[in-house]
Amino acid sequence: MTWWQDQRLAASPPTEATEADRLVVPRISFPVPARLHPAADELEERTLAWLRDFDIIRSDADEAYLRHSTLGRTYAWMIPEGETERVLVATQFCIWATVQDDRYTEELGLGRKTTALASHLLACERIAENPHAPVSGPPIELAYRDLFARIEQIATPQQVLRIRKGMLHYCVGAAADAAYAAAGMVPPVAEYRRIRHLIAHLHHHFVLTEVAQGFEMPPDLLLDQQIRDLTDLAIQTIGLTNDVLGCPRDVRRRHIANLPMVLAHHDGCSVQEGIDLTAAEVARHTESFVLLSTNLRQRGIPVIDQYVRGLEEQIAGHLAWLHETGRYEIGL
Repeated sequence: MTWWQDQRLAASPPTEATEADRLVVPRISFPVPARLHPAADELEERTLAWLRDFDIIRSDADEAYLRHSTLGRTYAWMIPEGETERVLVATQFCIWATVQDDRYTEELGLGRKTTALASHLLACERIAENPHAPVSGPPIELAYRDLFARIEQIATPQQVLRIRKGMLHYCVGAAADAAYAAAGMVPPVAEYRRIRHLIAHLHHHFVLTEVAQGFEMPPDLLLDQQIRDLTDLAIQTIGLTNDVLGCPRDVRRRHIANLPMVLAHHDGCSVQEGIDLTAAEVARHTESFVLLSTNLRQRGIPVIDQYVRGLEEQIAGHLAWLHETGRYEIGL
């Protein structure tokens, strides 16, 4: 039996709760103030209605959970300006990704139902490739088809291809994550980092920011090394922030799903030391992001300014939403 299996199966819940209660989570901040989209309430209500229409909200408990966590407001924080109808598509895509993670990637992966997960991921790939073909799968796949069909109506062809590529990134990460879970193994630190990077859903969400705000990054700029580095820093900053703030919850669940616990498992440090190391890494990424974004703005290219601002708003808005919901404090 691996250490991971031993912790999940043998440790008692009171022990895990006591350990989690002792953990100290450092404050994480970002030097750009967050803003909330003026149509935040409308975005949330219409997103919940969309989830009901596709039977993703299956019960009163489902709706209560989503309202309590204000998941419908996530992108109202992360995309604070833009045409409401376009921000709505991004918001619904964000909610879809959350349900996908909870009900499929995590549930099937931890349940070692890898073939069921593979079938679902293959269905998602087919839908992204051609959202106009008939679909007869579960509600989550029908909702995905609806999202891609609507994205094709408002995004440029290049943006559609980038969103499709982002979802392929996610599928690769989800498959790798499930493979380790099925084997009862904690991935090596480097592989955990890459899996985390792939399943963050941010590659395509950054494209959705462009779509919502009516601009497009030219391909030559997307291949610019500094732009690529800034994009990676934004993904790492948001992902590792979740790892730090979500660590106590994962300790309670006896589920190694964050970098602090992976470091503790492989490097022999305590979980608290893992939290402190990860928080310090977030701080370094933030400093690097600020420096690099300043350098990029000095080029004087308007579309770069828009892109940089969009990344800043996503990082700042993500933090604001976490503070608003107390998502990890209340164990959502």
